[in-house]
This record gives sequence, structure tokens and C-alpha cells, in this order.
Amino acid sequence: MPDLRFSRTIRALSIVGIALALASGGFFTLTGSLFPVYKVDTLRHPLPVSGWTSEGLTLTDGRTVPLRGVHALPLESVALAQVIGRGVEINADGRVYGLVKVHHWCGNDPVRRHIAKVDIAEMLIFLRVGRPTVPLPEPQSLVKVAGGRFTESGWRVGEFHDFQLWQRMKDPGRGN
Repeated sequence: MPDLRFSRTIRALSIVGIALALASGGFFTLTGSLFPVYKVDTLRHPLPVSGWTSEGLTLTDGRTVPLRGVHALPLESVALAQVIGRGVEINADGRVYGLVKVHHWCGNDPVRRHIAKVDIAEMLIFLRVGRPTVPLPEPQSLVKVAGGRFTESGWRVGEFHDFQLWQRMKDPGRGN
């Protein structure tokens, strides 16, 4: 005769499994993923930014940090305001990184939250709002409308993916 506790345990686990399958079944049917996806990058040592000038980013301690590869920053930019909002990180090589929210607008997309770490100078060049210091090898691959497609919800996911593709074309060794 089977152990009664074992049978009850198996039955309880089966019920829990069925409940989980039913609960995530709708999400799976909609997105092809059992569970929501969260892609959240972080900065190791974020430095707060108070604003910017054409020469660079102004940190709250008063320092101005130029963006390597960009001659002049735009005086106004929704994209720049969003990417510096969570602070910036300056790498040993002088590159400046920030975090940008990526808007996955389609309900069939399993990604529910996406915060991406980006090289701010490259983002501004791609968006045609930062003047590059050197000629670009693939200028036709830059965003079509200067400034990009940003809303309060973030950077449109398709344009963000175009940015990643442009980075890989420009630098094939990049690991995006």
C-alpha cells in the first residue's frame, strides 16, 4: 500500500503545478514566455548630474565632464535629460555611461521593465543631436528623425535595437 503522506504530497504539488500553469498560461499565450522579463542594468558608482552645457555634463560637485567623441552637446534634448536622470558612470577610459528606460510598448512583449546602460556620447551621435568629433563610417544607419522617439515611458524599443545594431556595425567586436 502506498505511503499516504507521499500521495498527499504528490497531490498537493500537482495542484500547485496546475495553479501555476493556469496563472501563467494567459501570459504565455500572449507573450510566449511563462513569466515577465526584467532587464535592469545598473551603474557601479553613479555620479549625480545637475545639467549640461554644450561643453559637457555638469556634475553636482561642480565638475564639467566632456563626452568623448562629441564636439558639442545639444542645448535641449529629451534623450539626454532621460539618460542622465539616474546619474552617470565614468569609466577609466573616460567614456561616460548612463541609464535609459526602454519602452517595450507591445503587450505581446514579455519584457515588463527594461533599463539599459548606454554610452551617452554614442547615443547622442546615433540620435543626431551630438556632433561627432570624427566622420562616421555609417551615417545612413543613424536615426532618421533627429532626437529619436522618446516619451515619458522611455526610448522606443525598436529604435533602441537600431542603436545596438549601429554600435555592432561600427565596432564588430562589441558584445551587445
